[in-house]
This record gives sequence, C-alpha cells and structure tokens, in this order.
Amino acid sequence: MKKNVGIAMGLSAMVYLTYAMVQPTYSYELLDRRFDAHKYAESYRYFRGLTPEYLSSFPFNTRILSPWLAAHFPFHDLKMDFVGLNGLFVVLTVGLLTLIWQRLHLRLSVIGLGLFWLLFHWKGLVRMYLPDPVTADVGSYFWLTLLLFFGVVENKKWLFIVLVAALGTLQKESFIAVIGCIALWNGVNSFVFNQSKRPFFIALLALLVALLAHSIASHFFPPPTSDWRNNSLVTLLRVAKRYLVEPELLARIPISWLLAFGTLWLSASPNKRFISLPWKEKSVQNSPLLQGEGDSGGEVSAYLQFQVVLWLFLSVFGGGDTSRILFNGMPFVLTFLLVRLNQQPTWVTGYVFLMSLPLMRLYEVEPDLGRFPSETHRWCVECWTVSESWGYAVYALAVLAGYYYLLRHFNVIGGRKTQDIQARR
Repeated sequence: MKKNVGIAMGLSAMVYLTYAMVQPTYSYELLDRRFDAHKYAESYRYFRGLTPEYLSSFPFNTRILSPWLAAHFPFHDLKMDFVGLNGLFVVLTVGLLTLIWQRLHLRLSVIGLGLFWLLFHWKGLVRMYLPDPVTADVGSYFWLTLLLFFGVVENKKWLFIVLVAALGTLQKESFIAVIGCIALWNGVNSFVFNQSKRPFFIALLALLVALLAHSIASHFFPPPTSDWRNNSLVTLLRVAKRYLVEPELLARIPISWLLAFGTLWLSASPNKRFISLPWKEKSVQNSPLLQGEGDSGGEVSAYLQFQVVLWLFLSVFGGGDTSRILFNGMPFVLTFLLVRLNQQPTWVTGYVFLMSLPLMRLYEVEPDLGRFPSETHRWCVECWTVSESWGYAVYALAVLAGYYYLLRHFNVIGGRKTQDIQARR
C-alpha cells in the first residue's frame, strides 16, 4: 500500500515538473484586473513586507494561508513561490488520495483512472493552476483531502479534525460549509437514527473552531472598505438573482459539470443490475468517524453523495465559475464517483477512460492569457454560448447511450457469467 502511494506521489511530481517546463504562466502585469490572482498577490506582498498595508478585498482578505506560506518560500518571486507551494500541495494531495482510495478497496484500474483525471485533465490540479499559479485553490484540495482522510478512513482523530477545520478555513472560507454539512449529516445520524453522538459533537466542535478562525482572520485582516455586502450569504443571493434575470445561464450549468468530471459521471447513473459492494467481503479497516458507526460501504457512499450535493450547489451559487468551483470539491466528488465506478464491472472503467479522452485537451496547453486575452473565451466554459456548448451535450448523450447499449450487450453475452464474476471479486 505504501509503495503505491510513493509511486503516485513520484508520478505527480514528474507530471508537475514536466508541465511547469512547457506550460506558460500568465503575464500578470498584462492580465485583466478582475482575475483573482491580483487579490492574492496583494496579500503575498503584504506578508513579504513589500507593502505596509493589507489591501486584499472581500472575500480574499481572509484567505491568508497560501499567501503567507508562499511569502516564506525562498524564490522571492511571486510566480515561483506559488508554483513551488502548489507543487508541494499537489504531491501531498495525490499521495493522500491514493491512500484513501486504497483504504476504500478501489481496484487499481479505478485508482489509475482517478489519478489520470487529476494530473492530465485541463481542469485538474496541474494543468489548471500552472498557468495561473497565484491562487488559494490548490491548498484547499489538500485540506479537504485531509478532512476526508480523518473523517472517513481514520477514527479517534478528533484533534486533527479540529486543527484541519481551522487551517482549511484560513485557506478558503468554503471550508465552513463543508464542516457545517458534516455536522448536519452527523446530527441526523445521531438524533434521528440513534447512532453514536460522538461524531456529531466532534463535527460541531470543528464547525465552531472554523467559525472562530474566520472571525479572527476577518478582525486582523479586514478588507480595505467596509460594506454590508461583504457577506457570503449576500454573494449567494446575488448569484441567484443573476439566474433569475438571465435564466438562459442555467443551460450552461450541465456543460460546466460535464467539463469538470467528464464521463466519470456515468458511474452515478442508475445501474442496479451490476452494482456490487466490495465492502461486504472486505470491509473498510476503520469505521467512518464523521458519519456514525459501522463499516458499510453503502454508508460511506451516502456520506460522499451528501457532499456531492453540497458542491453542486456551491458550483451554481458560489460564483460564475461553475466548473472550477465544482472541481474544488474534487476530494469528495471524485472519490464518490470512483466508489460508484468500483461497484460496476471492470469494462466500465475502460469505457469511461476512453470516452474521457476527447474532453482532456491533451494536445494543447493553455496560452498566456495576459498576452493573448482573445484566447480567454476558449478556456472559459461559462463564457460559451448555448450554440457553442451543444456539441458537448450531444457527445454526453451519445456516450450515455453507448454505455447502456454495452451494458445490455454484456448482459446478453455474459449473462450469469458476469454476475458470477462480480460475486467472486
């Protein structure tokens, strides 16, 4: 198990360094001032001692962890410091996810598909953030993965969960929503289904610590201007109003979801015929702490599904960048999809892999959008019109139709044999 984790971390480091050599980064001095990187750059310069005042605006003012860490890297260059910090987060995230997926007894082919998606998809950890390295997103993947590890795989680690809640919130305030949903999930399990109340109280403590960390950060690092609209709830309402005013934007959402996780969504499609539960034969080694007692893989899947719903909601109402925000929930969303994929026949993994290739943009790298701003439209899924998106919708429907055709075809040819293979796995 440890060997596979080491291989995954080594592979991620090689991929990251390779793309770092061929992938151009944005010329920030030429880049539109509305890009988030300019806000993080202001925080970085403050922590480096280059500016006397903290000028980062809401909601970036409380996202202090990555700029602070990057300011302590030895390169003394904005881009290089963030590239180095992000590389460290990528390697740690990939290693930890590999460990989690192994603990959940996913097949090696399924784990390999997950790693391929992370490292080579143009919305993934490497290719999305090397062009635009000045960000807080990459670090948030690590803290969410760490929360997933202590919450689903390990138990009796309440102190670590509380610590991760504080650090994750200083990375990005959306961490509070994740902790809040975990507390809600455990509260329902504890008081409605009469399961152990310990996980609920741990999650509640973590939520309180996260809120405290956010309040302290807001106090010591306030935005330059005070405004009642500097509130996450107001942000959600503002985005909801935009959909009411421009309902045609709703048509873009499914395409954004498709581009975030491609044909991996097939694993979430209804398929009762071939669903199997490998945990029934080989249960998870430690009970999932943040969702009650027991080793049932079904419970783990239900917990992850709850998180998927949260990230689908955040992707729609958390801002206009639907694909990126949904991918921010990758530790939970991708793990859920891989768990579901692992419950299906092995050939489905190969089908998902092959059908994902046309969505990967493996043949090109993102250009420097500072020097070539006209290319921004091609790399912004949410900027596409309906006429530009319909081809992806047709492709998705064709892939879905092919999946159900092959499912029926394999059932006719394999019949009882396929069922027996699943039972013996």
